[in-house]
Order: sequence, then C-alpha cells, then structure tokens
Amino acid sequence: MVPDPVSRHTARSSTWNEVCQAFHLVDRADLSVVEEHMPPGTSGESHVHARSRQFFQVLSGTGTLTVDSAEVQVPAGSGIEVPPRAQHHMRNDGSEDLVMLVVSCPRVPGRPHARRPRRGAEEGTRLVVGSYLRPTRVGDLDAVVAFEEAGDTRQFLGQGGREWHTAALTDEDMEHWVLVDRLDQVMAFGILAGLRTGTVVEIRRMVVAPEGRGQGLGRLLVRQLLEHALANPAVRRVWLDVSADNTRARSLYRTVGFVERPAPPDATLLDNGVYLEWSTAPPTLDR
Repeated sequence: MVPDPVSRHTARSSTWNEVCQAFHLVDRADLSVVEEHMPPGTSGESHVHARSRQFFQVLSGTGTLTVDSAEVQVPAGSGIEVPPRAQHHMRNDGSEDLVMLVVSCPRVPGRPHARRPRRGAEEGTRLVVGSYLRPTRVGDLDAVVAFEEAGDTRQFLGQGGREWHTAALTDEDMEHWVLVDRLDQVMAFGILAGLRTGTVVEIRRMVVAPEGRGQGLGRLLVRQLLEHALANPAVRRVWLDVSADNTRARSLYRTVGFVERPAPPDATLLDNGVYLEWSTAPPTLDR
C-alpha cells in the first residue's frame, strides 16, 4: 500500500524556544525526518546523541553547525552528517529564516535541540499555566523597572524609568498591564497606547522578566495584549515597533501575525525601529 504524501501542512508540528518550529514528516522509532524552521538569531542547545546518526540538509538560509570544537557553515542546497556521540548544535546567524531537514536514525527521544531550562525554569513552566493579565499597580513598578534595566533589554528600549511608568498609569491614552503568575508575582508587562483614537492601537512596550524567558510568556503576553486591544470593535489596526537588532522579538511578533511594513506618517519609531502591523484575520487568542 502506497502511503499518502506528507508535508508541513499535514504533519504534526511543535514549537521550541518560543519561535522555532518543527514539522515531523516521518516519526518512527527507527527513523525521523523533521523540517526545522529557525528564525534569525536563534540557536539550539549543544547536545550529544548516544545512538542516533543525523543528517542536516539546509533548504534555505545558512546554518552554522558546531561539532565538538569545530564550526561549519552549511549553506542552502548542502548538508552535513553528524555521527553518534559528537557534541553539536545548530544556530542561525543570518538575516533570513533557516529551513532544514533533520534526518535521525534511529529517532532521537525528547527535544534535545531545544535550550535546557535555566535554573528555576521548571517551576516557572508550572506557573505559566495559571498566568493572567491584570492592570498594573504602583506596587508593581519596582519589578517593571528592574525588567527594563536588565543588561540585554535596555539597549532595545526608548523612554523608561519609574517616573515614565508612573505617568503612564494615569494617562487616559494608555493601558498598563502586568502578566502575573498564580501567586501574583509579576513575570512580564505590556503597555497599550493610542486608546483615544478608537481605531488604531499601539503596543508601546512589552518586556518579560529575564528569569521567565523561554517559557512561552512572550507569546502569551502579546496574544493577551492583542485580545485587549481588539475588545473595542472600532479598532482596525494594532501596531508596534521593535529594534532592527532585536531579531528574536521580530520573529516572535511574526509568529503571532504581525507583518513588517513601511511606517505610516503618524507612527513614531525608535531610531532603528522596524514597524510591524497586525490587521489580518485575528489569530486564535487562546490563553
């Protein structure tokens, strides 16, 4: 009996590191074939397979494969074999998505290509299940400002600081929200602006706590902010801007349905900001 053709549109799919996608084309104990999509700036975790031999075939983009202590550039149209017991990981240092086929014989158990959770992340994963969005309180601002001042976050932001956030809490044109866990601990925050116009809303800022990254909080936050913005039936467009250098955030926004477009005259962007707009059919905003 001839099996039916399979593609990424019909295969089981999964997401890792929040923005990377895997389409499981063949998923048997003796063999697996997975189509992997890695946005710019993403990387797998270095790992070893005791028994599995793998072949990485790059379909588009360019991957950088580290095998033991050596690095190899793998351009589109080429592939590379990784034997068992070799320490390895793939990353995308390019400016376009890396799409590749990963063939493993036998199948690799678990999710070895995803980054391992940071210390405390196992607890964070459980807490994400009960996370919800609520209006920000003055008492939350210490955490909010601390998230902004994290070394790898400040470079991507414009205005900020406690006074700026205090003013935002009372600004009728803004809504300030925090994402909290079931113990009411602040894990992330977001700000909606432009509420007085009625038709166009800006997601002015969203930041996840450093210890909460890699747990799906960014995706949850942007979806819930979208949900609140679109609760007003008059809203026709939701937009945001992000630093051109922040490739991880740009990839996250694209997966939720934002599209990079030329900025309209009324949009004020960061110095190196990229304008993204959400105006298509609403995605599934499941919590």
